[in-house]
Amino acid sequence: MKLLKMILLLLLIIIGVATGYIQLEQGKQETANSSYDKTIHFPSDRYPETAKHIEEAIDEGHSSICTIDRKHSDEQRDRSLHGVPTKRGYDRDEWPMAMCKEGGTGASVKYVRPSDNRGAGSWVSHQLSDDPDGTRIQFIID
Repeated sequence: MKLLKMILLLLLIIIGVATGYIQLEQGKQETANSSYDKTIHFPSDRYPETAKHIEEAIDEGHSSICTIDRKHSDEQRDRSLHGVPTKRGYDRDEWPMAMCKEGGTGASVKYVRPSDNRGAGSWVSHQLSDDPDGTRIQFIID
């Protein structure tokens, strides 16, 4: 009987520690995603493929925050697209974007139509043209 009580107590402790760890990790993610300087509302009606990709990537755990880092965008793009072959008639869309500090290795990459991807890129560039590197942008998909 004592052995059974000890096993149950140990099991409860393990469950408590695991629950605390999960809550801590969720809190870290929420904190990382809650600190931003500006919010932009990305138009899913104009760029549906790119919007869908951003939503899916965020749902998979990628950040909804983009810290602008234009200086390293070429390196970030090379890292994120490494090993992802080109596909005729499609662009490779990355989230987080190459211009984001959060981008690069491990970014989500999806094939999208060039008109959608390039239009979205132009739209984002226009929205952020006055924002300096280091600005943290929260993306909300509308």
